[in-house]
Amino acid sequence: MEDKMTVSSGGYRLSVFRDEDAPNPRQWENLGKMVCWHSRYDLGDEHEFEEMSDFLESEEYKNAIVVLPVYMYDHSGLAFSTAPFADKWDSRQVGFIYVTQEQAKEYFGREIKEQDREGIKELLLDEVKTYDQYFQGDCYAFKISNEYGKVVDEDKGYFGNSISEVLKEMKDNVNVEYEGLFGKMEKHSSAYAAMM
Repeated sequence: MEDKMTVSSGGYRLSVFRDEDAPNPRQWENLGKMVCWHSRYDLGDEHEFEEMSDFLESEEYKNAIVVLPVYMYDHSGLAFSTAPFADKWDSRQVGFIYVTQEQAKEYFGREIKEQDREGIKELLLDEVKTYDQYFQGDCYAFKISNEYGKVVDEDKGYFGNSISEVLKEMKDNVNVEYEGLFGKMEKHSSAYAAMM
């Protein structure tokens, strides 16, 4: 079965499909910096630390306001999490994601207070989740064509663990006249989820 979903309504056709050329989310403007070490894979962001111990002894680590571990599971593909995987043979900690006061101030444009830390932690968790989705292939794109087959709208780079989550985000980013197409697809999303 094709890895593609389509619906038609009001003379338009919506196609939603996996984005095979999804951008690496670590190339986006991120709040956190992900530092990783692995002998076979180039992971996370560029950094100057030779070993994990170098990072743990660095000023960056000492000045971090939030630091989370990054674990990788390597078995028929890669998966990432901030919590250990159950499989001790194919998984291990490969690095950290962190943010310093200075990085956070630059990102938010203001001083960071103690009560901001929990929100910052949630943002870092989301960055690791998106990185995992990238490696899992959970990235989607859409095209909307008119009755003559001309593409009238398209976009890509939508990450999500479920098709309903992705459709909602897409719907929030299109012209109001196309929202009905996404609404129609959302109604059938449980059937489509089995294909994806």
